[in-house]
Amino acid sequence: MPTILAHETPAHTANALPITLHGKLIGREKSLAQVYSHLKTHKAVLICGAAGIGKTALAGTLASAYTELPGGVLWLNVHDSPLDELIVRVGRAYGDLDIANSDVPSGMIGAAASTLNTHKPLLVLDGKPNLQAAADFIRRCADGLPALVVANTPSEGPWTPIEVGPLEEEAAVAMLRALAGLEGQAGIEDDLAELVSILDYTPLAVAVAAGTMRLAKQTPSAYLETFEQIPSSAGADAQLLALTVGFRSLNSALQGLMLMMGALFTGGGSGELLSLVSGAPPETIQQVMTMLSASYLVDRFERGDAPYYRLHEVTRSFAETWLRSSGRLESLQMKVRDTLVEYVKKYSGSHDRLAAEMDNIVAAARWSADSGDRDAVNQLVVGLMQAGDFVNEGGYVYELLALRRLAASFTTAFPAYPPPSPPESAEPAPPSLWDRAARAPEAISGAVIPGEDEEDFDEEPEAELDEETFEDELEDEFEEEFEDEEDFDEQEELEDATLTGIVTETLPEGEAGEIARLQAALRLARQQGDGARKIELLAEIGERLTEQGQHNEAIPIYDELLSDYEALDETEEMLKTLDTLSALMVKTENSGAAVMHATRGIHLAEELDDEETHMHLLMTLGDARQQLGDSGEAVRAYGQALEIARNRDDSQNEALVLYKLGGAQLDNSDPDAAAQTWEQALRLFRTQGKRDYEGRVLGSLGTAYGELGRWTEAINFHTSALHIAREVKDKEEEALQLSNLGYAAVEANQLGEAVLRYRQALHLAYQANNRENIVSAIVDLTRLLVESRRHLSIAEVLIDEAAALEPNDRDVIRLKERVTNEKLMAQAAGVQLLPVNGTPQQYAANAYTLLEG
Repeated sequence: MPTILAHETPAHTANALPITLHGKLIGREKSLAQVYSHLKTHKAVLICGAAGIGKTALAGTLASAYTELPGGVLWLNVHDSPLDELIVRVGRAYGDLDIANSDVPSGMIGAAASTLNTHKPLLVLDGKPNLQAAADFIRRCADGLPALVVANTPSEGPWTPIEVGPLEEEAAVAMLRALAGLEGQAGIEDDLAELVSILDYTPLAVAVAAGTMRLAKQTPSAYLETFEQIPSSAGADAQLLALTVGFRSLNSALQGLMLMMGALFTGGGSGELLSLVSGAPPETIQQVMTMLSASYLVDRFERGDAPYYRLHEVTRSFAETWLRSSGRLESLQMKVRDTLVEYVKKYSGSHDRLAAEMDNIVAAARWSADSGDRDAVNQLVVGLMQAGDFVNEGGYVYELLALRRLAASFTTAFPAYPPPSPPESAEPAPPSLWDRAARAPEAISGAVIPGEDEEDFDEEPEAELDEETFEDELEDEFEEEFEDEEDFDEQEELEDATLTGIVTETLPEGEAGEIARLQAALRLARQQGDGARKIELLAEIGERLTEQGQHNEAIPIYDELLSDYEALDETEEMLKTLDTLSALMVKTENSGAAVMHATRGIHLAEELDDEETHMHLLMTLGDARQQLGDSGEAVRAYGQALEIARNRDDSQNEALVLYKLGGAQLDNSDPDAAAQTWEQALRLFRTQGKRDYEGRVLGSLGTAYGELGRWTEAINFHTSALHIAREVKDKEEEALQLSNLGYAAVEANQLGEAVLRYRQALHLAYQANNRENIVSAIVDLTRLLVESRRHLSIAEVLIDEAAALEPNDRDVIRLKERVTNEKLMAQAAGVQLLPVNGTPQQYAANAYTLLEG
């Protein structure tokens, strides 16, 4: 059981829920009854409706009642979370580190389902759920449990969709009276009715308006007059109107802190984080946030026994849009990112505080990777790895692996495990507030953002048979089927012969057929108890499966083979099998098991004085440590393997170990050592005539020199690697080096060259018909083009292509919105846009011809 307090811990009191409940829910009695009718029969419900319509308040009211039940409430705030993340979070919630730290979370579906079924909580998925992942999770892990999924749009799934709409006028007025403290006041009915009408009877808008009136001590009529001060308020979005009026009612300090929260990568943070970003004392932060919470502009709840504050998604969009339009968003996000890097270092020994901000840490890494800043991601990775046993004891292996993949390549997909395919009816991104925020009054431009320079800105179980009854029934079945032992023996022989004949007649041809024949023979050997034949067949099947690249299928074969050798105490064969099995575990990214098998094999190799296998196992151990993000241990393992290779005068393995060692040193934030190691590997590979490895090492040297900020040298290395990749016709390596050249050119401020290289990489992605690489290359390219107003039409065509391929990709959605907004602004400013000639494929192919010329 971990000692670190996970914020997924089930709630057993209403106050422990990660939301703010503002008294009794008004106007939703019918919806409450409808939803509860499904929950009480242990069914799932999808609560859907527009942002700000009160879905979370409805879910929270029901959840507050369930907190009094033994199972409590497992409330997970999600943001496009894949199935693997949900499984990991179940493990953290209940302190099951086997689930939380699994290298392959999808392999723990049964364990997660068993855990949930044991505790029987009400499950709530709130925020921006990936509806396909949520559906899979409920079907496979939470079937038979009451569950609520909160989403903006309806979708088919293992649930009953219940849509939430605007309040009735009477309910909206009652809500406004209650939240604004106007109960009992007479003579204001007409003003209240007019006000809720303007606010479209939307709960969020009504709540913000109530909070503004209470904070500013305004009457309803005085509040109505404020609308006349807003240009073009007629027909404007109700929530934007309420937020604009509420924002204007704040003093500059309160405005600044609210805007600063808009720059937080998750829209929320602890008081400690807000204090570090703003430079204000924690006491001041608490006072200010109490006022903003009283205005219903910020939600306040407890996380890790400390206050945590979060903006509603609509309020966050409002703040983000204002910051972007004033040119202050990116600089403030950079400050938040840098603060989080320092936060991880500062609280490396305070694991509860690290856990409280893990959402922001991962999101900051994602943002940094999107911006091409791998150094910040590396710093976050190193900081977490140096935080003692936080990652392992807290169950954050999943997140660390995600960060490591981001650090390895800023174009690598997130999260750490491959997400499920997007659903056909996946929830779209919320609509942009750009056009609405553009109508916000100039009066709010005086906000002072803390920390900025002003200049810079239940069914009954089936009865179980006891052992005696079971044996009696089984014996009866056999007595009915066979009259005597002789008949049984004859039948068994007949079945074996028939099985072999049928298998022989129906097996496919080729290698697949041969493996199937061997598996049929293996079944026969098991039935006949022929241990020697069984071992022989296991070894051959495992070898053939491995040769065919069926690594997952080969693992259980070698596991069984290892058990047989252990029973016979065949230590040499045990060592050989451990070597193979640990390598397979690395290839399938079952890193924890790889470490276990490799470590055991290393001890056995030392006992048997088998240097060659010892060296191989050390290399495998280094590979597994790399996958786990433990680069320091990987460096140690590779170093020991290198010593053995040199002692044996084995230059082939020496070169390979040097290549791997350099990668571990780079990941361990030592680019100087990595460069020196790769220089040694380069000389050996050249001597051996291994042009493919020579090219890979040259590319790695380019990466090392890039980390050192020596971009001219980095470009030269990547260019040499590109030439070799083309020479050996390695299209995958060629595409990688083109992307690396694009990144290096950006850092060297050679933007034209960067565009050219990304276009060439895009052409190879089209040739390979690799959807993921196409979208990744387009995202890299569009990020550059959007910075030049003249290229916005080209950027639009490209991002539209990516949106057609991956309509639910978060990067694509964000970029498409930005391109659209930037193009509108450019057209309004009279900028002459370059024409679009041809398709994205042709645009990429034209650039690639320069390589072939």
